[in-house]
Amino acid sequence: MTENPAGVVTRLVAQKKAPDRVSVFLDGAFAFGVHVDVALAFGLAPGRALSEAEREEILAADAVFRAKSAAFRYLAYRARTEGEVRRKLSGKGFEEGVIDEVVERLYTLGYLDDEAYARAYVRARFAGRGYGPQRIRAELLRRGVRRDYADAALAELLAEDDVAEQARRHAAKRWPRLASEPDPRKRRKKLTDYLVRRGFSFDVVRRVVDELAREET
Repeated sequence: MTENPAGVVTRLVAQKKAPDRVSVFLDGAFAFGVHVDVALAFGLAPGRALSEAEREEILAADAVFRAKSAAFRYLAYRARTEGEVRRKLSGKGFEEGVIDEVVERLYTLGYLDDEAYARAYVRARFAGRGYGPQRIRAELLRRGVRRDYADAALAELLAEDDVAEQARRHAAKRWPRLASEPDPRKRRKKLTDYLVRRGFSFDVVRRVVDELAREET
């Protein structure tokens, strides 16, 4: 007889609302539900005696299976960071140990790569949206990317001259729209605030604003 028995499998029934999962009955009563692949992996079949330890092992494997499936669905729409995946799975109620195992697996399979994500994000936000380094860094950190990955991607991909030129382009478009402001200091401040919100450093902004102001004198 199995030590610390949980019971004997008497039935396996496909669940109506989730046909890829089965309800496991022990000693004639419903005990738990698992994915069919987990049931097959553990050889669940009528007559199989389960110990309490085996039952817990099966439920743990099913939790990992469900978490991994949820992660794959989440990653199907676009690339994600480790932090985003962890928050998503945590929000679905998965325990930290399960999330750790799934994240490790995703790295092994190449579905997660925060360094590559940071480089791609920097390129897209700078070229596509024209955001400055400060804003891009803040966005990466909010997505859970490590600061050293964010800083490395910014240093690798954004040359100082390119950043300044991007700031000049934004300033050149914005400056004429502020022409109705009669106070030169307020006009400069409005442009400065705008460029800072776009993510450019105060040093770059001051230099660009000074250049525009000089051109009008």
